[in-house]
This record gives sequence, C-alpha cells and structure tokens, in this order.
Amino acid sequence: MHPNGGIHTRNTIERMAEAMRTIGEGCTDHDLILKGFTERQITLFGPKATELATVMARAA
Repeated sequence: MHPNGGIHTRNTIERMAEAMRTIGEGCTDHDLILKGFTERQITLFGPKATELATVMARAA
C-alpha cells in the first residue's frame, strides 16, 4: 500500500471520501475505523480523501 499511486490507492481514497461524505461534518478517525479503515490508511490517505469528500459534497 503506497500513497504514490496505483488502483488500490485510488480506490481506497474514493471509498474513504464516500464514507466521510456519508458520515457528514464532524467525521472523526474513530468513525472511519468503524467503517473498516485502518489507522495507517487514515494517516496515509486521509488528507486526500478529505479534499475529495469536500468536492463531492459541494457538487451534490
């Protein structure tokens, strides 16, 4: 699992962003862990997923 790219990385970021968007404002690391993400995934992909979730929410 590398943050530099790859289909797995992109899919993880997209799933995490969708989970963030679904949970809504105030989404925490604990919420994401309950959705099945690991602490390492949250650390690596969280910032990008947050950006994507923000864009997704504004577009909706």
